[in-house]
Amino acid sequence: MIHRIVLTGGPCGGKTTALSRITERLASLGYRVFVVPEMATLFMAGGVALRGLDEGALFGTERAVLDAQIALEEAFQRAAELCGAPAVVIFDRGAMDFQAYLPARLWQAMLDEMHQSVVSLRDRRYDAVIHLVTAADGAEGFYSSETNRLRSEDAAQARLLDQALQRAWTGHAHFRVIDNSGDFEDKMRRVMQAIARIVGVPEPVEVERKFLLRSMPPALPVYSEEIEIEQVYLVSTNGAESRIRRRGQRGQFTYTHTEKRPQSLGQRIEVERPISAREYVTMLSQADPDSRPVRKYRTCFVWASQYFEIDRFEAPRADLVLLEAELDGDPQALLLPPFLDVEREVTGEVEYSNAQIAR
Repeated sequence: MIHRIVLTGGPCGGKTTALSRITERLASLGYRVFVVPEMATLFMAGGVALRGLDEGALFGTERAVLDAQIALEEAFQRAAELCGAPAVVIFDRGAMDFQAYLPARLWQAMLDEMHQSVVSLRDRRYDAVIHLVTAADGAEGFYSSETNRLRSEDAAQARLLDQALQRAWTGHAHFRVIDNSGDFEDKMRRVMQAIARIVGVPEPVEVERKFLLRSMPPALPVYSEEIEIEQVYLVSTNGAESRIRRRGQRGQFTYTHTEKRPQSLGQRIEVERPISAREYVTMLSQADPDSRPVRKYRTCFVWASQYFEIDRFEAPRADLVLLEAELDGDPQALLLPPFLDVEREVTGEVEYSNAQIAR
């Protein structure tokens, strides 16, 4: 199995150190680790200017860089598939990072010209995304351009760029934001915890807190993405909770099969794998006759460097709105957004699990 993980974030966030530690740790556990370099840095180091261009030149240059990025990613993935060992491909930034550096109209034009979509570039290409928040946001005393001669952003610009990168990846099914709430070693520890969960070292344990909302807010004061989800529970032969899911936006979807084994309060062991649309349709014949399909709209957003998801259910319970947060650190340190009307916490209450809602 190959795990595809994007490491992204604003300037001076710790990506270089994290890449080194991730590579060393995974290699010690028997994984072949492939690191795809950041294509924009390679172009700039080679003399290509990405600043001060008019819109036409910017569009053409960024398109050339993105084409090269995609080709390089696919070459590394082929090498990983042929290596004959468990492999992890780490992407030093991914395709969606380009959105943060382009005006919205140019980004959409690029998607159109490439016959791509946000779902194809964000969701289908990568299994997980880890965002390291710039030191300019929460660790200002450590923000510096000395470690990267190509870095030109001041602290204020770094914060804006970091926020734009978070927006670009908001909506991915496995997006983690690693902030500067502790010291740098704590930040690296949380990165390694997130990596361990993604690749299953030793097992992918998910810490989740869930809250019942009185209603869906009419609008959020932060950037958000709305995702359409349909999940169908299958007849299980091994006692695990088994489901298939269709997840997407604007008519583009990804498909997954998931098995979950509940553990202690708020924790579960989860094994997830991507499947094709054909597999999804075939597996529908295994649907549990005692469960109904769950249809919902998921609103994803980042607030206070924490990734949140609001699920507004369409069926079978159209009155239900739940807030979820998956945590890498102390679960008691969670700060809830003040603009949400939270009724109470329902973590661990079986009636608010999707499997129970389906019944």
